[in-house]
Amino acid sequence: MSTIQGKDLLGLIFSFVYVFIFIGLANLLSGRGAVSPKTSRKLVHIGVSHWWLFAMFWIENPVIASIGPAVFIILNWISIKANAFKGMNNEEFRHNYGTVYFPISLLLLVLASWYGLMPNWAAGTAILILGWGDGLAAIVGEAVKSPSGKVFGWRKSMAGTIAMFIASSLVVFFMTRSFDPQSTIGSAMIRGLGTGLVAAYLEVFSPFGLDNITIPLGTALYFFYISPLPLNVTLILAFSGLAVAAYAAWYKNAVTAEGALAGLGLGTVIYMGAGFGGLLVLAAFFISSTVVSRIRREKKEQLGLLKIHEKGDRRDALQVFANGGVGMLSSVLYAFTGNHLFLIALLVSFSAATADTWASELGVLNRSKPRSIINLKPLEPGISGGVSPFGFAASLVGSLIIAILVFVVAPAEALRALVPVLIGGFMGALFDSFLGATLQAQYRCAETGRLVERPYTGEVKNTLIKGFPWMNNDMVNFLSILVATFVTSFWYIAIQ
Repeated sequence: MSTIQGKDLLGLIFSFVYVFIFIGLANLLSGRGAVSPKTSRKLVHIGVSHWWLFAMFWIENPVIASIGPAVFIILNWISIKANAFKGMNNEEFRHNYGTVYFPISLLLLVLASWYGLMPNWAAGTAILILGWGDGLAAIVGEAVKSPSGKVFGWRKSMAGTIAMFIASSLVVFFMTRSFDPQSTIGSAMIRGLGTGLVAAYLEVFSPFGLDNITIPLGTALYFFYISPLPLNVTLILAFSGLAVAAYAAWYKNAVTAEGALAGLGLGTVIYMGAGFGGLLVLAAFFISSTVVSRIRREKKEQLGLLKIHEKGDRRDALQVFANGGVGMLSSVLYAFTGNHLFLIALLVSFSAATADTWASELGVLNRSKPRSIINLKPLEPGISGGVSPFGFAASLVGSLIIAILVFVVAPAEALRALVPVLIGGFMGALFDSFLGATLQAQYRCAETGRLVERPYTGEVKNTLIKGFPWMNNDMVNFLSILVATFVTSFWYIAIQ
C-alpha cells in the first residue's frame, strides 16, 4: 500500500469541496424552481462523475481515494431520511436509495482499480457512463416526447434510452482513444457500441435506483473484460436484432414492457452461448406459445380464466425467466464447457416449457372438465393440477415441436437425444400439474367465493386455503422445468 502523501490529502480536501459545490448548486436551482428535483439529481450525477478524472491523477493512496465515497454513502443515507438536500430528494424519491447506491459504486470501483483489478481509466469510464448516460437519459426522456412504458412501475421512454446509448457510446469512445494508445478509431467505436448497448439495457431494466449500481459495475466489467473480444461484435448484432423483435412483441401486447426487456436479455445470452440454434429454440417456444394462447380466446374469456389466474396472457419478466431461465443457464454452461450435454439441457428446458404452455392453453378447451392429477376428481377449467386427454395431446405436440429442433441444435446427438427431449418435456408438464395440485397456492376469492390462484382480487385480499404463498405459478413453472432438465440430463448420460 502506498504511503499517504501531501498530494493525497490535498486531493481529499478538494474532493469534498468539489462534490459539495455541485450539491449546493442543485439545491439552489431546485429551490428557485429553475429545474425539477429529478433534473437537479442528474446534474449532480453528471458533475460528480468527473471527480474520478481528478482523483486518478491526484490521489495515489487507495484509503484516501475511498474516504470520499464512503463518507457520502452515510451522508446521502442521512439526507434521504432527513430530506437534508432538497435538491436531491423529494417525496417521489424519498424511498429511492439511488443517491446511496452511487457512492457505493464509486467505492467498489475505487477499490477494484486502485488495487489493480482494472486500470483507473477503465473504471472511470464506467462512472462517466453513469454520470453522462443516466443523467441525459432522464433529462432527454422528460423533454422529448417518444413512445414510453412502465418498467417495474417506473416510466421509461425510447428517447431517454437512445440518449443513454449515445452518451455512453461516446464516453467509451473518447476515454478509449484518450487512455488506450493501442486503440484505433474503429476499435474504439466498436467497444463504444457494445458497452453503450449494455449500459442502455441496464438503465432501462434496473428499478428503484439500482441502475446506480448495475450501470457502473456492469459496464466496467463488460468494457474492460469483454468489449475488446470478438464476442463484443456478436453481442452488438444479436442485441440489435432481438431489440426489434422485443419491441414488436411488446407493441403486439404479447409481453409487458418488463417481459420484453427480460426476453431481450435472455435471448441475447442464449444466442451468445448456444448460437443460432439456441435462439431458434427460444423463438419456437415463444411464437408457438403466443399462438396457442390466442386460440379460442373468446371461449377462454367465457371460462373466466383471467379472474382465476394471477397474471394475464401478456408475459412479464418473472414469467420469461421462469420459463427460460434454465435454458439460459444451460447455454452459458455450454459456452464455457463446449459439452453437448448442455445443448440437450437447453432443448429439454424449452420442451418442458412449451409442453406445459400448450397443455395449459389448450387443455381448458377439453369438452369435459379436467381432473386432478392426484385423485382424478373434476376441477374447474384453469385451476392448476388438472389434466385432460386434450391437454395430454397438446403437451406432447408442444414437446415435439422443440424436440425436432435437436436436428438443428445438436445434429450429431439427434438420434440419441430426440426421445429424451420429447419425453423429458412431457414429464416436465406432468410434474408442473403435480406441483400445481399439491404445493401451489390456491385462494378463496373474497368477492365471488370461487377457487382462484391470485392472492388479491383488486385490492381485496383473498383467503389462502391450500399450498404455500410463495409457490405461485411462476415458481411451479421454474421448478418443473428445472427438475425435468436435471432428470433428463442424467437419463441422457446413462444411455450414452
